[in-house]
Amino acid sequence: MSWQLYTAISVLGLSISIILQRVLIHKDKLDPFAYAVFFQGIVACIISAFAVISGFKLPNIGDYLLPAIGSMLLYGAGHIVYAKTLQRVEASVFSIYFATHALWVMLLGILLFGEKLSILQIIGSVLIFASVSLAVKSFRNFKPDTGALLGILTGVLFGLAITCWSYVGRHTDTLSWAAVSFAGASLASLLFSPKAIKKIGPMLSLKILPRLVLLGVFYAIGSVAMLYAYKTGTFSLVSPLRQTGIIVTTVLALVLLSQERVNIKRKVAASVVCTLGVLFLVV
Repeated sequence: MSWQLYTAISVLGLSISIILQRVLIHKDKLDPFAYAVFFQGIVACIISAFAVISGFKLPNIGDYLLPAIGSMLLYGAGHIVYAKTLQRVEASVFSIYFATHALWVMLLGILLFGEKLSILQIIGSVLIFASVSLAVKSFRNFKPDTGALLGILTGVLFGLAITCWSYVGRHTDTLSWAAVSFAGASLASLLFSPKAIKKIGPMLSLKILPRLVLLGVFYAIGSVAMLYAYKTGTFSLVSPLRQTGIIVTTVLALVLLSQERVNIKRKVAASVVCTLGVLFLVV
């Protein structure tokens, strides 16, 4: 498959995941630290099953231990902040804050890997980020409250983590690395908060566990597709194109979450601008 198709699968899988996570974390009041540990463990198990079936292997991983460990630590911390942010902000607003991670991925792709952007691609990237602003009800939403600060911090942590994660994924077996990285990130989250292990109990209930597993399936599909997209494409193109997930998440939130059915006209305008940006980006 092409990197464009992998990116589309990633966008859909991860957008659905944000909606499901918002419901689980906010409505069911899951502990962010325990959630980060347990959820990443579930994703690791799901991906590991497919990695074993296809032949588990990690060639050349010893040459990339530093970025590998870095990605696990960053994801471990990032998922904790990710969960804490979703406790405080709506899914559509969260997707806007989370989109800031693309800026870091793009910059690191250019600075570390010598990737180049054409004028049209730069215009496309600007339009995609402009759609982020349009999707916000007002610029006052960017005031430095706790939710906004946590959301921006999530973007920074995930931007750095995705860069390290995808770099390692380019040089070893994709599925095997994805499985190991999620397991390592789960352990990293536990390292940051050892007491989280005591709060996992509620997630094992028949009410929560099936939904967590379903969420894990969508997140696993979206994450592995993202890894393949970065492996076959370039950081500076895949990253901004993935920001169409903002619009997908917004639409899903409008359809599935009644409390988010506000400011629809502005969100439609954002969709149009984002679509134009994507067209400029892939020409």
